[in-house]
Amino acid sequence: MRRIPVIDLGRCSECRGCVEIAPEVFRFNDQTGLMEVADLPEYPEQRVAEAIRDCPEDCIFWEEIED
Repeated sequence: MRRIPVIDLGRCSECRGCVEIAPEVFRFNDQTGLMEVADLPEYPEQRVAEAIRDCPEDCIFWEEIED
């Protein structure tokens, strides 16, 4: 099992605060107009935790997946 960050796009206001905190993890896709999470083998836990804590819409969370 590993943890990945997930954005609830239905709640996201696209403020891009998460991009400022962890640009290696979060990005805004200009083509789709949506926030995205990069596909990484590992995620920087402290930076993702900071993005989760500072998200004004409370729409970022960890999800456990099987490898």
